[in-house]
Amino acid sequence: MNDWTTQKLRDFFANFDPKNPNHLAAIDKLQSQVPGVMNDGAEWVKLFRTKSAPKNSGARVPQEALDILKKYEGFRASPYICPAGVPTIGYGNTFYPDGTKVKMTDVPISRDDAERILKQTVEKSFLPSLEKIPHWGEMSDGKRSALISFAYNLGANFYGDMDNFGSITRDLRDKNWANVPTTLLKYRNPGSSFEEGLRRRRTEEGELWRS
Repeated sequence: MNDWTTQKLRDFFANFDPKNPNHLAAIDKLQSQVPGVMNDGAEWVKLFRTKSAPKNSGARVPQEALDILKKYEGFRASPYICPAGVPTIGYGNTFYPDGTKVKMTDVPISRDDAERILKQTVEKSFLPSLEKIPHWGEMSDGKRSALISFAYNLGANFYGDMDNFGSITRDLRDKNWANVPTTLLKYRNPGSSFEEGLRRRRTEEGELWRS
């Protein structure tokens, strides 16, 4: 009988059904036949239980950050007046990368141009503050993207503002990372007409944080 290839073994166990009594009995028989490798000290068990390293592409602005910003800011090719009464273009930009303010007389831009402006804005106006957050260098792309989205929505200098952002500041300062998704949901402007939209955004930021 031919030995199985690695891929065949992976495919075989991908079909395991814990509700199938034959599958359960087969696992018991496997354990009785190969006791030397079916224990907590086996190398394959240790490797299987090892968590993978967090994804970190090395990019200052991960693509996940740009994607969530584009989703919640929305694209407008032509200048428009935002709810704050300021001329805005692209994905919620009120300035161009060179510092020039957006004017209502500006020409329309493409989606590619808007994403380029968005990325440069994050790099210039948000990362200098965000990169000072404790443990930033240890964070995965997902965690950084969550905080970039949070900051783009609520301000680059949220960290350290104990009056308005005390909960998230403490979690980040003390590396209470498991608490962060729940803490993010506090910042949804409860009772306002924006609450549901902010709840969706905070929830997605929490999912990014966990990724």
